[in-house]
Amino acid sequence: MRRHAVIQAPYSPTAVVREVRAAPAQSIRLYWMLFTVSMLVFSTLLVALTALLLTPSTSLTPLEAEIIRAAVESRLDETFDDPLIEVTPGVFVRSSNIRGFRLNGKVYYYYIEGERNFDPLSRGAVDHNDVDVVLRDLTGSQPLVVYRLRT
Repeated sequence: MRRHAVIQAPYSPTAVVREVRAAPAQSIRLYWMLFTVSMLVFSTLLVALTALLLTPSTSLTPLEAEIIRAAVESRLDETFDDPLIEVTPGVFVRSSNIRGFRLNGKVYYYYIEGERNFDPLSRGAVDHNDVDVVLRDLTGSQPLVVYRLRT
């Protein structure tokens, strides 16, 4: 037969009951006021950081942005002679998507979000820290991102 351990503790038949009061209305209002202020500060910081991270790191004038956008679009719609390169059997892409294109002495690379791309950033040949995004165009059906490699 098993024996069970017995815990001996003092027992007092009289229980002490304390009256529990509701928190005063002032402290509840103060709590919600502080909560609201902290959420406003947090939201403002979140919006500011998001805007800071999504803006291009190299600023362009509107004219420069339009010239770069037009240069990419002319390569994509075959207005500009951009030869196709076979990257894997049966998969052909524009030469500028792999090697970039030169404009005013600078080499630019691009990719279209949501599609298969072969630029250095999409291939993993360079890291996000190694590029300067110069244009993020959201006007088309799919976002276009143009960047340069940091030197």
